[in-house]
Amino acid sequence: MVFLLTLSMTAQAPGAIEMALEFAKQKKASLKVVFILDSSVPGAIFERLTDVGFIGDKPSQELQEAVETEYRKQAVQHLDEIKKMAIAKDVDCETLLEQGEFVETTLAAVAKSAADVLIVSRTRRSALSRMLLGSAVDKLIRQAPCEIKVFEE
Repeated sequence: MVFLLTLSMTAQAPGAIEMALEFAKQKKASLKVVFILDSSVPGAIFERLTDVGFIGDKPSQELQEAVETEYRKQAVQHLDEIKKMAIAKDVDCETLLEQGEFVETTLAAVAKSAADVLIVSRTRRSALSRMLLGSAVDKLIRQAPCEIKVFEE
């Protein structure tokens, strides 16, 4: 049995990580953890910084590269911490770093890993907010070819 935990900068609840480790340990299953470097995150950061006038009209190439490098570095550190937690709990764990759109990349990781269970986290938002803005977790629930466990923060 394979459990797949998918994370990103905006979806990395500690409770979801603990839940994934516990499920894998209880079922004596392997755990794959994929951290998705969502390609929209750096752009959203720059949009916010330009909106408030912090960086002028357009970020420099050096600033863009620095943000992307830090983003990747934080993801790798997060995966390393999860790997250590898995070792401490005697859980077979593989970590992966992928880049792309969150839902598409998650579905590709499910297929590639032949996951039996996908574990995701969701931040509590109003039903209206989800309806207007959409929800990556709702898309995954509709499209994933396996069981999904959702950790609500």
